[in-house]
Amino acid sequence: MAMSPEEEEEQVPAENAVKLPQSEAIMEAIIRSSKPLPIGPADDTELCDWKRIDRIILQFSDPLVPWLRCRWLFFLLLELAFAWRIYALERHYFAVYVLAIYVLNQVLLFLSPATEDDHLPARSKSSEYRPFVRALSEFRLWCRGTLATMAAFIVTFIDDLDLDVDGRALLVYFVLLFVYTMKQQIMHMVQYGYVPWNKPKKRVAHEKSEALDV
Repeated sequence: MAMSPEEEEEQVPAENAVKLPQSEAIMEAIIRSSKPLPIGPADDTELCDWKRIDRIILQFSDPLVPWLRCRWLFFLLLELAFAWRIYALERHYFAVYVLAIYVLNQVLLFLSPATEDDHLPARSKSSEYRPFVRALSEFRLWCRGTLATMAAFIVTFIDDLDLDVDGRALLVYFVLLFVYTMKQQIMHMVQYGYVPWNKPKKRVAHEKSEALDV
């Protein structure tokens, strides 16, 4: 039975096969491959380039990081302006309640450790100093609080978003929630022995021990 030319090529021993250089072998594999090459963006179906948006946000936000007092002074003035508008309108109490709950949640993240690995105590079992790493940085706390306050301020100009609620009842609910959450946070700090700030290292005793060793 006669064999086709393709079958005759397959019967050729491996030692007699023509060995191509590495670059030519790679090109031959690419030509024979039926899979498309990964040229262009990884996913063209995305509606927004989130990485580019993040870079733009960082370009505007990074210069504001060193201006700590100015940022929080602006936040305080913004909160006072929002409170004055709510007092003048005597409505939109639900927007105030939602804003207060959101800011409280962000403050709890600011007071909490970043990981649950031993809850990042200020001093480990081996008496080695470990700095407190927050779950939410100070700048992100300011940024989220400012944006949330601006959003709530805009809501006060839309009458359709004014829900008919009892402002005094919402105030009581928030006070109870604030007391409960802060109590839980303080108990958590006492239980795992950490504080939401970094203590300066005590080098006096260490320097004295080094002096005695000399």
